[in-house]
This record gives sequence, C-alpha cells and structure tokens, in this order.
Amino acid sequence: MTAHRRPLLLSVASAALVCPACLFIPVQSTPLTPPEVRDKLAAQQKALATETPHKDVFGELPSRPGEAVAIKSATKDTTAKSTPITPLTPENPPNDVKTIAVQPGSLPPVVTGPVQPSPLLLAVQAYADGKPNRAIEILKSLDAPNQEFVLAMVPILARGATADLATDPAGVAALVDQLETAATRLEAKAALRIENLAFCGKVSGFGRYDLWPEGQPYHPNDQAQLYLEVRNLQSVAATGPHGETHLTHAKAFVEIKDAHGVLVKQPDPEDWRRRVDVVKFEKKLYSRGPVHDFHVLYAFPVPTAPGVYTVTVEIRDPANRKIRSEAKEFRVTGP
Repeated sequence: MTAHRRPLLLSVASAALVCPACLFIPVQSTPLTPPEVRDKLAAQQKALATETPHKDVFGELPSRPGEAVAIKSATKDTTAKSTPITPLTPENPPNDVKTIAVQPGSLPPVVTGPVQPSPLLLAVQAYADGKPNRAIEILKSLDAPNQEFVLAMVPILARGATADLATDPAGVAALVDQLETAATRLEAKAALRIENLAFCGKVSGFGRYDLWPEGQPYHPNDQAQLYLEVRNLQSVAATGPHGETHLTHAKAFVEIKDAHGVLVKQPDPEDWRRRVDVVKFEKKLYSRGPVHDFHVLYAFPVPTAPGVYTVTVEIRDPANRKIRSEAKEFRVTGP
C-alpha cells in the first residue's frame, strides 16, 4: 500500500515541475493596512476624483510604443490664430516699456564751473560802491559804442535806485535830462520813423493841425496838405542865420499814383511850370539846441480827373538813412 503511494507522489511532483502554471495553491491573504487607515485613504481618493483636473497639462504619455499623442491647447479656443510680429522701433516700443518724450532744451545745462557775473552787473556794483574808475575798467571788455551807452546809463540807474521819485520833482527832472542826453547819443544810429501821416487843413506847428474829415473827397484843383512827423533825425552842430547852433535836415520824395498804379505828374517845387513824376524837396530847421519834434508838410494840387489816388512819402537824412511811408489814400470827386 505504501509502495504504491510513493510512485504516485513522485509523478505528481514531476508534473508540477514540467507545468508550473497548472499548480494552484489557494492562500488566504491577510490585510496589512488597518481598517480605519484604509477608510481614510479611500475618502481622500474619492475627494481627489471629484476635483477639476489640472488644466495646464501639455500632453499625455503614449500607452504603447508608436502611438501618436494629441497636443492639448491651454485655451478653450480650438481655432489657431496667428499673431503678426511687429518689429520693435521707437514708434512701436514693447508693451512693458514706457516712452518718455524729451523736448529739445528740456534737460538742464551742464555746469562745468562757477558762473561769472556779467560786466554790466560788476560795473553797476562798482559804481554803487563809489568806485567809478573800477566800473570804467570793467566795461573796457565791451565794444566802444556799448561802453559809451552803458557809461551813460549806469549813473542814471544808480541815482534812480535811491532817488525819491514820488516827492522829489527836481531829482526826477535831473534824471529826465540824463535820459534825454543818452537818447540823443543813440539817435544817429536809430532807424528813422514816420508817424502821424494824415491829410489836414490848417497847420500851426508840430502836432498842431486840423484833420481833414475822414472820407471826405477833394474836388479837382483843390489844394491838399499832407502832414507827417519824423523821428530819430539827428540835429548836427551848425550856425544858423540868426545865431542858431543846431541844424535838423530832411529830404522828402513824394509820389502820387492813380487806381491803376500809374504815377501822376505833379508840379516841381523848384519850378511850378514843370511837371515831374516824383517831387523832391528839402526841409531845414535851425535851432538853438537839438530838435526832437520834427514835422514835414507837403501841399499839392489835387489831380483834375476824378478817382481814387494814393500818396507815398520817403524821408532821407544827410547820412542817407531813409524811411518810406505807407500809401495814404484820398479821393477826387467830380466838380
């Protein structure tokens, strides 16, 4: 009986070695995780399963070699849109760069050293300190005409800064005399000016005349008078017929044109029988001092033909400085 069982057992063992997959031995497994820990882990896994999956996953791994994986877009819009690339220029800066407009000359100047005060300020300070010779030395750096003008003005400024201009009329008069002297020195270099150009009636002197009514026309062969004042004429030293010491001299050139710009012939002041296109005459005024109020009066016969006319005057001084007036309009009506 025993002998028969041993061969049977050996046969079974040999068959197990040859076919291991056919051998099944049921075993009862014992859980290693305590029940309370297992329940807690299950609850956490369930909570994670209900959460929204992370959206910034770029792709998924393939499940097997050779499988193609679709790339997921990070946005909900599945339509691919191409954005043109704009080159970066001063007119198209990047969004995170702020452009600041800088105007020319807005930056502060670079100071390389202490700023030296002007000669004018130094001269005024020296004169105010009672050092006129020092002021003259300082002003030698200026051109000769500028030196002369500043030397004339510095005493006026120093005196005007301390004078009682409100209640000292004598002091104010002295300042006026000094200012007029300084202005007279500049008149020879200033441009001529024509002021108060007007048609007039009776004239009694500088600034004393009756205006011709505005818009009132002349009649043919009427006598018209044109009044004008000239500024910055220089009075030069000269002996007059009655012992005068100064002479103020001006030359006048007068043109009259019709509505078509054609010159109208006028009587020549030197010979009334002769007609000229441009009238030339001089005015000389002798005086016992410089003259600042100088006027010219031109009287002429009105043209015989009705129409619109203009008259223009050019003034020249002995130094050939000249000034031309505006065209002054007047009208001639029928007889």
